[in-house]
Amino acid sequence: MKNSIYAFMLVIMVFSITSCSTKLAYNNLDWLASWYVDDYVNLTDIQEDEFDTKLDAFLVWHRNIELQNYILQIKAIQADFNKGVTLSDIESYVTSVKTFLEVALTKAEPEVVALAYSLSDKQAGSFLVEFEQQNLDKIERFEEESKERRTKKRLEKLEEQLSSFFGRLNTQQKKLLNDGNNQLLPSFQERIKFRRHWADSIRKAYVIRARSLGDTEKKKKGFELALKQSILESNLLRSEKYSNILEHNQRVRINTLEKIVASLDEKQLKHLNEKLNETIEDLEALL
Repeated sequence: MKNSIYAFMLVIMVFSITSCSTKLAYNNLDWLASWYVDDYVNLTDIQEDEFDTKLDAFLVWHRNIELQNYILQIKAIQADFNKGVTLSDIESYVTSVKTFLEVALTKAEPEVVALAYSLSDKQAGSFLVEFEQQNLDKIERFEEESKERRTKKRLEKLEEQLSSFFGRLNTQQKKLLNDGNNQLLPSFQERIKFRRHWADSIRKAYVIRARSLGDTEKKKKGFELALKQSILESNLLRSEKYSNILEHNQRVRINTLEKIVASLDEKQLKHLNEKLNETIEDLEALL
């Protein structure tokens, strides 16, 4: 599923992981992906071997083709931040990141479909049960917290993300961040609806597979066409309300980021340059 792209630091956080080096994270994507898949479905030995082979090939492609584009984008962002970032600049970063994600997803889609087709009805059912259980867990955690607590935690997370790139925020910048945070519209309920619509689209693909008779290739083609939307066009499964919320929140975040960047002092700009240089060096070492 294509994740909803609304993280505040979308423009640069996709290139870096604050808890560890970019290089370390990238070099461990194979087992991280396997660990993630294991959370949802138990693969057979044959499926696991095939998954590992295809994942390794994808990472080789990504390293050889896409990483250079990421490096060029980070360097462009760095240059813009040092001379002054405009709203249109940030909007272009968001578009670039979405494009990077779409290119990677399009590349991976045939292999994802092949793996999905290889799942038995029992495995597919287990996946959907686990996915819904995660929805229920998310709902339970959501309901355990007050609105005020959720708003505070979101602010703390945003401040932590920004501080990792800019260093300690000053009082004015914290106020800008707090004002922006308070303008964000709640999206949790609509996100859960979207996740369930997505799961239903997966379920329908397996229903089509189960009902298809005759030619194996025709049966497989029907499954692939049904699953394509779930992988490449999942945004179409969003409700109009959810899409409007995401658009509003992205606009608020972009406006807030533009104001904070305009207020950066020399020390914060130095911190940002060091962070981005470190990320560039890590990615260049992977080429």
